[in-house]
Amino acid sequence: MVTQRDIAQAAGLSQATVSLALRRHPGLPATTIDRVHAAAASLGYRPDPLISALMSQRQARKPGGTLRAKIAFLTAFPTRHGWRRSRYISDCYAGVATARGPRGYLVEPRWLFEPQIGGRRLSRILWTQNFQGLVVAPLPVVNPPMDIDWAQFSAVTLDYSMADPVLHRVVDDHAAGLERLLAEIDRRGYTRPGLVLRAPQDIRTRHSRLGFFLAQRLHHPRWRTVPPLLLPEDRWGPAPFAAWLDRHRPDVILTEEPEVPGALRRLGLHPPRDVGLAFFHQERPTGRLSGIRVLAEEVGRTAGNILMRLIETNERGVPRIPGTTLVSSLAWNDGRTLRPA
Repeated sequence: MVTQRDIAQAAGLSQATVSLALRRHPGLPATTIDRVHAAAASLGYRPDPLISALMSQRQARKPGGTLRAKIAFLTAFPTRHGWRRSRYISDCYAGVATARGPRGYLVEPRWLFEPQIGGRRLSRILWTQNFQGLVVAPLPVVNPPMDIDWAQFSAVTLDYSMADPVLHRVVDDHAAGLERLLAEIDRRGYTRPGLVLRAPQDIRTRHSRLGFFLAQRLHHPRWRTVPPLLLPEDRWGPAPFAAWLDRHRPDVILTEEPEVPGALRRLGLHPPRDVGLAFFHQERPTGRLSGIRVLAEEVGRTAGNILMRLIETNERGVPRIPGTTLVSSLAWNDGRTLRPA
């Protein structure tokens, strides 16, 4: 078994320097780090994950703050604190923060649009401040350039919105949420369910909700076919919605679009008397609207636990085979926009 002592002898360095270089310590010259990693690769060195975990936890618990290992929660909203207005992303952040538990990591938000700071410079800043891991929060429709030096960090992303590079992902289980929603409307006797969602959001979620909805119609022969309404991202379309509603006459609408309740009122329709209404996601949940609430804190907690494992086993950079973890953590709200079961 190759040890750090073997690497130190091969590289002509002290064992302490080798230990720091294998963790890419920011205090060492890049040439020294490269020299140690080259020697380790030539000898076939593989770190012991238990020892790596112990060292990471000891480092994370160091007093004084600046030496403690940190996790950056990367956001890309138009403003620095815009992400805090999203209940989902705020809860994800809280979940990552609670996942650190007794391991002692610090979790701090970082904005990708800081003036005069590109991805490479941000990478250097994060590394010198002892950030070991990155959580990429859900990105807006217009993705920012992500010129991060991924090789320095362990990283996960919270949904499918970052297309390049593909990192390990942690995602709330969209199909499981829609499955629960469809079971509830079936139990209440609805037979003409209509799906309303934004086309770009459908792409961002890998068609998981749309695909599951279409597949479930095959298993419910008494349901009548109502074509899904896919809306553009840039604006709400009251006219296309009204035309779809008038032409296809769904008896229940499934959506995450916050404009739908107001649009129904303006058309003189009142759920659940005239049409049922159920949400598979609500950015700002209310007790009145029936549907699913995604427990995003559990998504964040799962992401935090996975990221800490990656840090402690020294798995950095873009993975050769990225994994996706689905988190089925949701709560049902009866609300007042579906008829009773």
